[in-house]
Amino acid sequence: MDTRQLEAFLVLTEELHFGRTAMRLHLTPARISQLVGKLERQIGEPLFVRNSRRVELLASGEALLAEVGPPYRQLQQAVSNATQRARGRERTLRVAYMLAAGMGRVHTYVAAFERANPGVCVATLPFDELARFAEPVREGDADVLLLWMPGPPTLYDGLEPDLRLGPILATSPRVMAVGPDHPWARQSSVDIEELPGYDLVLPAPRLPNWFMDNWIPPVTPAGRPIRRRAIVAESGMDQVVDRIIRSRVALATTASIADTVLAPGINLVPLRGLQSAHLTALWLRGTHSALIERFLDAAGRVSHTS
Repeated sequence: MDTRQLEAFLVLTEELHFGRTAMRLHLTPARISQLVGKLERQIGEPLFVRNSRRVELLASGEALLAEVGPPYRQLQQAVSNATQRARGRERTLRVAYMLAAGMGRVHTYVAAFERANPGVCVATLPFDELARFAEPVREGDADVLLLWMPGPPTLYDGLEPDLRLGPILATSPRVMAVGPDHPWARQSSVDIEELPGYDLVLPAPRLPNWFMDNWIPPVTPAGRPIRRRAIVAESGMDQVVDRIIRSRVALATTASIADTVLAPGINLVPLRGLQSAHLTALWLRGTHSALIERFLDAAGRVSHTS
């Protein structure tokens, strides 16, 4: 099998768009179609439904993805590790983090780690795209990623077979972010059973379903449907904040976001009925890095003393 066929297949399962897949692989859309078509002919059945408007993964494609995805990423990581060792970069740790994690908090973690490991260079990669989830580590841009989880990490370990989840570094209560004209802005708190009355921002569909459903469930404990809406195309935080201010949509988030990415005019109202969010780290399961372990130890010590 041509490894380019497999690579085209895996990237297309993420993008579900021939043009974006071609851009990522520096090929033409026609070449991507050719590679995927050749793979389908070799397997003996189609892997995608595609027409002029959409690309959708079939059950056959999902089954193939489940089998080849994790070992392919482990192979990529092995090659990356070997390349870094050859270039003398094994003393560099790349830390990605969502801006909601708090730039000040992350820099405190980094400073503590660098004091304990003076020979290691740390590169930080902040991003605010809610839809990216684990892409920084899966695509090789970072060694470890810090992000808020909708509950204790142990509840979700194993749901993404290629990822490891680290310890809890911080905890933050859940809140609803609303604009100044939203009725909840005048309340001292919001109960989860009140959520069905308004549209809530639903992150872009590239986030895993388990993450979205635990961050903001599709129904309340009483069984009432919650109106989760894909308000913006890519769910970048600037777009979300703009829509919250201009309309009556709300965002389920964490109290810690107040000092990081929200604009003036946004009200944070405590949310009752959902467990607190937990800041944790994730990295590729096939990665055995003493630097990641030392970084988490340093971050844990900072968290316990602050």
